[in-house]
Amino acid sequence: MSIDIPAFLLKKTEQPRPDSIGRQVSGAYVDKGIAGFASVIRQTFLEWELASRTGFLQSLDSRIKILFWAALIVAVSLKKSAFALLFIVVALALLALFSKVKLFSLYGRVVPLAFFFGFLVSATAMLNVISPGAIVIPMFELSAPYSFWIYSVPQQIGITEEGIGVCSILTLRVFASLSLSFLMLATTPFTEIVKALKMFRTPDTLLLIITLTYKYIYLFAQIIVDMYQAKKARLVLGVSASEFRSWSAGRMATVFRRAGQRVDDIYRAMLSRGFSGEIRLPGKSALKTSDAVGAGALALFVLAAFVV
Repeated sequence: MSIDIPAFLLKKTEQPRPDSIGRQVSGAYVDKGIAGFASVIRQTFLEWELASRTGFLQSLDSRIKILFWAALIVAVSLKKSAFALLFIVVALALLALFSKVKLFSLYGRVVPLAFFFGFLVSATAMLNVISPGAIVIPMFELSAPYSFWIYSVPQQIGITEEGIGVCSILTLRVFASLSLSFLMLATTPFTEIVKALKMFRTPDTLLLIITLTYKYIYLFAQIIVDMYQAKKARLVLGVSASEFRSWSAGRMATVFRRAGQRVDDIYRAMLSRGFSGEIRLPGKSALKTSDAVGAGALALFVLAAFVV
């Protein structure tokens, strides 16, 4: 007895090749991007857990730390010496150690931002086209010097000593400002920052925006991660670059629409509970002796930063 197998069962079906459905999106790069985005958000919110630990800055009143932050930012902005800025950077690192803040975690976020917003932005200032002076690193030569309007391009293009000084000052200024800001965030709970700003007569509208942003940015970041994971779970053969761009644009619109709906819901809920536009916070306790001692130490730090 012969068994006849239907022809369609003997026919081999080939899966479509990736190049037949368009250029594929590399899942590894997208996964790394989403994972990096989620990691930054989580790390930012976990800093408030670090702020509850014992340490020098953690033990001080938030009003003292806000004043210290503002005064040192002014000092960093006024400094025109790389040595003075380097002194502030080293002093902030020592202050972080006394406050029991992990330097690897702190500078792991400061260094990339300082490199991008400090060094890369000011790197062109090292050229003699922008900062004339003695060339220490020649790069290339033109056939002849050029002049147009009020600008002149020399024949030899290179990096000058004056340009290196300008670039180093700008980079150190950005690095010091970021180090100070991240250090304050790592040692001061968010609620204490809001209370201190309220004490210094910050407008309630600005405080309300800061508070709601802090409360809901983590929620919407998690929504974005969940959307991508749900999309990835439904994929078998991958997705083309054009389809992924279309999907990304659609998700942006979805998140924007949901954010608008959430704002309306929050505002109506606040009105139903009697919100009148004024933020009322519990009274602040008086400064202790340890706060006065810490304030004096920070004042000496700021004074040294201005003098150096």
